[in-house]
Amino acid sequence: MNPIILLLDDSKENLDVMQRMLKGLPGMESINSVIFSAGHEALVWCRENEPDICIVDYNMPGMNGIEFLVEVRKLPRFKGIPMVMVTGSSDSELRQLALVSGANDFVTRPVNPDDFKVRLCNLLTLRMSLVNPLGRVERLAHDVELLSRQTIEREHEQIIFKLSQLSTARDEETGNHMHRVAHIARLIAKQLGQDEQFCDMIYLAAPMHDIGKVGIPDKILLKPGKLSPEEWGIMKTHTTIGHEVLKDSSSSLLRMGADIAHSHHEKYNGQGYPRGLVGAKIPLVGRIVAVADELDALLSVRPYKQAWTLKDVLEQMRQERGRHFDPDCIDVMLRNIDAVLEIQKRFSDFSEMSLSNVRPLQRGIG
Repeated sequence: MNPIILLLDDSKENLDVMQRMLKGLPGMESINSVIFSAGHEALVWCRENEPDICIVDYNMPGMNGIEFLVEVRKLPRFKGIPMVMVTGSSDSELRQLALVSGANDFVTRPVNPDDFKVRLCNLLTLRMSLVNPLGRVERLAHDVELLSRQTIEREHEQIIFKLSQLSTARDEETGNHMHRVAHIARLIAKQLGQDEQFCDMIYLAAPMHDIGKVGIPDKILLKPGKLSPEEWGIMKTHTTIGHEVLKDSSSSLLRMGADIAHSHHEKYNGQGYPRGLVGAKIPLVGRIVAVADELDALLSVRPYKQAWTLKDVLEQMRQERGRHFDPDCIDVMLRNIDAVLEIQKRFSDFSEMSLSNVRPLQRGIG
């Protein structure tokens, strides 16, 4: 890989230090860096060019780092480009503001070179994988199979979440959305009486529910308004794409991921997609993840909607009991709503999740 890295800092000394740390990044054949000392100059360059990662100082005259992040994230090509904020301040409010404004990571000076290189490699690996996301999914799936044979549980979990991030990196869902869905799915499974192995498996497999979105064109996936019937038909194919990528794996975990990807948009009354399955014919993992995913989606802000209030979310899901959702899954979720909300709080996206009194804007056609 030969990534392009944008460095923005008003200090020449800091820029020199960063350039030295960029040398010899593991897995990178060479690094092409573009250097700016002023935010407005970097922004002009970004309007015509596309780096693979931006490393941005916070405290600069004129346009500071936060202001640069806000402006550059408005550019269409910069949605999936990692942004790293660097500052000498350890202020937690500044860290939160940076993340809300579009930063993917936050580094405090003095920068530890080894830690910095690891973080940068992780972000660059994800960024470069988006050049061929379906191919990357297949390679990561192969890695999971190898790890499952070796039972290296912690690395197994990390690769699963990295694989799942390929879908969230291209739309407005966040890594924390995946974590919330995973934890809520495990909670529901446990309360349904499933054994520990099943609960651990669904925790790891649930984040793969939307992995098929890597095959959906940006013009549809990122469209802020209502989808046309033709666009909606294409959007729905993310269920079958995800299933096809994972279904033939020798890993039982990835096969569970395939079932979830295929069935999490089925409805209990048979009115869902892609197969129109009814009731218990829908895999249990799909019925569980459908509840976890919908709950989190309704409580979260998206480009096409505002967050619902908790009261409205629970009322909506009660009304859909036995229609959209498995009654047992809904009943378990409602009985354990305090634990569910604790998960929402623990993995919140700062400004993303809201319980304000806002109704949704409509998306899609069905």
